[in-house]
Parts: sequence; structure tokens; C-alpha cells
Amino acid sequence: MIWLRIFKNNRAGGVFGVIILAMALFLISFIRPEEPVDFPGMPFYSLIFGALHTVPVLNRIITLFLMLIICLMLVRISFRYMLLEHRSYMPAFFFLLFSAALPSSHQVSPELVGSIFYIFCFAMIFGVREKKPDTFLIFNASLVLALGSMFYLKLVWFIPLIWISLGTLRSVTLREMFYPVIAFMILGLFLFTWYWVVLEDLERLSELLRDNLDFHNSFRPYHFSVYLYYGFFLLLVLIASIYMANRFLSRKTAIQNIYQVMFYMFIAGGLFIIFIVRWSPTALVYIAFPISFLMADYFHRRRNPWMHELNMWILLGLLVYAQWMV
Repeated sequence: MIWLRIFKNNRAGGVFGVIILAMALFLISFIRPEEPVDFPGMPFYSLIFGALHTVPVLNRIITLFLMLIICLMLVRISFRYMLLEHRSYMPAFFFLLFSAALPSSHQVSPELVGSIFYIFCFAMIFGVREKKPDTFLIFNASLVLALGSMFYLKLVWFIPLIWISLGTLRSVTLREMFYPVIAFMILGLFLFTWYWVVLEDLERLSELLRDNLDFHNSFRPYHFSVYLYYGFFLLLVLIASIYMANRFLSRKTAIQNIYQVMFYMFIAGGLFIIFIVRWSPTALVYIAFPISFLMADYFHRRRNPWMHELNMWILLGLLVYAQWMV
């Protein structure tokens, strides 16, 4: 059992395995390089990452680095809130397999950069049960998401998800429900002041907001191997969901609530991909976050380890086939 032995533990081998897996997934992009897409971005994104779209190799290296940062964040979340029965690097493994399978996702994008702030925001919200009401934890988490909007403005669509998550984790006060709105009002005030007072070009702000909130159709047809790969992946997600539902009530209340929030994140991420970003492959990270924990929980099951190993080999085999054919 190679894959279970590598990733189903928290030893140095797990870290090494995640790094090697990430490099292997990106190998196809270095063998058959494609020109990076020049995404329209918010001011912070254009300032920090805008020049990378003219340097394809550096673009992919930075993308690989950002993906590894997200992997470490997911592992840290699982450790911090004891979401898995045993500490492991399984969440990072499934996150990479779901979000980095397509070569078109191997590039820096506003979606990828914004997802780091998105995950960090909800990692903070998961700890709201440990804090007394009316503390600034919710405001700080909302401020993180608002800061991420300076890289990827469409994060604003996740404000309702913050409210739903807070109501799931514990009872909240009316003041706490206003914190996300206040955080984004600060963002709006900053942008308005910068473009009106400093640049004296308010029309440019209007164009910026319109371009970054526009619903671009990003769907493109892929080789049937891609649909085969994600079809098998989603079949495993369905099986893992049934397994989670059957043992959900045996979990501690705090862990139940967090997994319930992740279910809402899965729904919100799916709606976001379908209706907001219109099937952009770089936005798969928003649905990969809850999927990675769901799959990791299922593959931590002690029964049928050989079946788990076989499923992982099939998944990786379909991934290699899909990457080769795309």
C-alpha cells in the first residue's frame, strides 16, 4: 500500500510526497508549455502578479508554490480542529488531484490568489466557537476576505456563506452579522478614495469594478478523458458522502458543525463555478477545499485498505491519461 503509507501519516514522508506529487502534476506544463492567460485583476493582483503573465516558466513555478501553500494550510486546519481521526497529509493529496489536474489551471490567476485569503478566512471562522460573542475574530476574518478582494473581487459573493457558517457554528449577535459588511465597506471606501482623490479618475474605478465582476463564459470542451477522470472522482465523492452521513452523528458536536459548514462551502463553491466564473478551471480550488477533507475522512477508514489503495491507483491512472490527452 504505497499511497496510503505515504499520505496517511504526519511524518516527513508525507511532506515529501506532497511536494513530489505537486511537481509531477505540473510536469506536463513544463513539457508542453502554454502561454499564460492575461487575467483582468484588481489593483493588488496587477501590481504583484501582473508581470508574471509574460514569463511562462516563472508563472508556473509561482503557481506551484501557491498550491503548496494551500496544501499546508489544509493540513494545518485538519490538525488544528482535529477533523480527521489521525493526522495525515491526505487533504493535501486530494486537493492537488482535484484542483491541479488540468494544465490550464497551472497558472497564476486571481482565483488562485484569492483562494488563499478565502481558506484563511474560513480557517479563522472555524474557531469562532472558542471565542466569546462580539469579539473581533469575525471582523478579522471578514477583513481577510475583503483584502483578498483586492486581488479577486468576486470573493464578495461569499459574504452570505460567512453568515451561514457563523449561524451553523454558534449563535451570533446582530453586531457580528454586520462585521462582513463593514469590512467590505472599508474596502470600497479605500478604492473610492484612491481613484477619486489620488488618481482623480472615478470612471476608471467604474471600469475596474465592471471588468472584475463581469460573468465571462470560461467553458471550453475537453477530451473525454477529463470527463472520465472527474466523473470517477465525483463517484468517490458520492461514496465518501454516504460514509460521512452514516457516521456523522458519532462525531463531536464541534467537528459536526465544521463539516456542516464544509457542506455549505461545497454547495457555494459549486454555484460559484457554474454561475459566477462559468466553469473556469482555475476556480476549482473553491470546491476542492471541502472535497479534500471529505475524501481524506473516507480514506482514513480502517476497513478495506486495499480497496482504498486500488481506488487511488485508478484515480492517478485516469489523471495521467487525462493530462496526456489534453
